[in-house]
Amino acid sequence: MVKQPMVPRQVRVPEKLWNTAKAAAEQNDETISDVIRRALETYIRRNR
Repeated sequence: MVKQPMVPRQVRVPEKLWNTAKAAAEQNDETISDVIRRALETYIRRNR
């Protein structure tokens, strides 16, 4: 897979949601950025 250039973004997320998602991502050997990118891709596919 060819890596896409990345740009930093800011999002506002409730702290409890962030911490829970971050812990789950770490358990799955992922970063929270991996989780967010996958969620955005899923959202795009469902809403085209």
